[in-house]
Amino acid sequence: MSRFFHYDSELKRVVEGRAPVSRKLPVWPMSPCYASGVNPQQAGELREFFVKHGENVDVTSQGDPIYTSPGQRKRLLKLRGLVDKSSF
Repeated sequence: MSRFFHYDSELKRVVEGRAPVSRKLPVWPMSPCYASGVNPQQAGELREFFVKHGENVDVTSQGDPIYTSPGQRKRLLKLRGLVDKSSF
């Protein structure tokens, strides 16, 4: 059986055991979502689509939407007929 050591910054020494794992959560608003974007020529159409359905979403000039929360992202992907199987 192997042993694990890590540096404990609070104790300021090396201790035995696994280091605590820190999990980074995504930061919202999310950077532009390239996967659900459209061609730059269609950016205006995507903005109009969101406004028509009563959604307030920024769309970059390159056609990439910027979602403000995981719920909004999931809802708007579903509205457009897209599915993200690795979503929250």
